[in-house]
Amino acid sequence: MGTPDLAALVKQAVDIVDVIGRVVSLRRVGHRHVGLCPFHQEKTPSFQVDAQNQFFHCFGCGTGGDVLTFVMKHQNLTFGEAIRHLADRYHLVLPE
Repeated sequence: MGTPDLAALVKQAVDIVDVIGRVVSLRRVGHRHVGLCPFHQEKTPSFQVDAQNQFFHCFGCGTGGDVLTFVMKHQNLTFGEAIRHLADRYHLVLPE
């Protein structure tokens, strides 16, 4: 199984709202969740998480992506390290 397949497996098994919600205080507004961006200083929430499409975006600094992008940026990890981090946290068994 290649890295793109592992990434898809992890993204399907992990809820982005749960992952980001451990770092950012989110509140539900419609079908999205909003909060203060963890990547820059702000006073009004411009950070949004879309649970249905499993992505995040900050309208203040322009940062966005999927759950792996968030973990990579927030934890300062490589792509492979982010996959392993989420797999370990959510008890996913990945093929070697």
